[in-house]
Amino acid sequence: MKPLHTPVMLAEVIHHLDHQPGQKFLDCTVGYGGHTLALLANGAKVTGIDQDVDMLEHAQARITEAGYADRFIALRSSFAAALEGERLPLSHYAGILFDLGVSSYQLDTPERGFSFRYDAPLDMRMNQDLAVTAKDLVNGLGKKELTLLFTTLGEEKAALKLAQKIVDARKVKPITTTTELANLISKTVPANGRIHPATKVFQALRMAVNGEREELKTALPAALRHLAPAGVLAVISFHSLEDAIIDDFFRDTPTLTPLTPAPIGASSSEIRANPRSRSAKLHVGRYNA
Repeated sequence: MKPLHTPVMLAEVIHHLDHQPGQKFLDCTVGYGGHTLALLANGAKVTGIDQDVDMLEHAQARITEAGYADRFIALRSSFAAALEGERLPLSHYAGILFDLGVSSYQLDTPERGFSFRYDAPLDMRMNQDLAVTAKDLVNGLGKKELTLLFTTLGEEKAALKLAQKIVDARKVKPITTTTELANLISKTVPANGRIHPATKVFQALRMAVNGEREELKTALPAALRHLAPAGVLAVISFHSLEDAIIDDFFRDTPTLTPLTPAPIGASSSEIRANPRSRSAKLHVGRYNA
């Protein structure tokens, strides 16, 4: 069995959502269900959204095993589509949570193709029904498009050099696996401390495949329409591109009052126990309808 995903900043999220038994919450990225299980354990009702069918099945199984299935509704969808569509009631939830980024399960499942730690097909789709994979982008985009992608979504300084190497390599043979791409990058860009040279390119490809920036920009204002008066919006982000979108939204939305002077980072003890939490930031605000 795959190791369970550890929910990031669980205590801080539960504290700021300040939930009461019987209140209804929306977990827009239910994942393995860690945050949702904590809400359910204290008597809340939760609707959980995830576009990854594997994650949603895992979450449902855990919630059913814990005995909370009667207070949980699962919805398979991207969060932007769910929030903008007609499948959720408006002005309903006491709190809405987004835990952005890729889950531990997705990273640690080789065949999903998210991680350069495993040799697997270049996939990176969070929604397995999406038509375009990372392999399609790597082998189909031109040098200028790849350069722009790696620059804007990966903040990769060697974007042009890497794009040229990819274009040259695929003339000989298509790049189809995570290992092939990671090895090409490692031979082109020198290692910098503990960060693997392929990290930024893999981030850029994942974000492009899943349309993550567009999803977030659409979902944040849509989420407010689903919050009850004085409801809480909580968003956990993991890199600067997400931070910038969220910071702008919190600053420029007059009906949203930040509940902390600045985003909250994970504690040193949590980072030691779960190193993947080291880049996490929790943004929380109250909706003033």
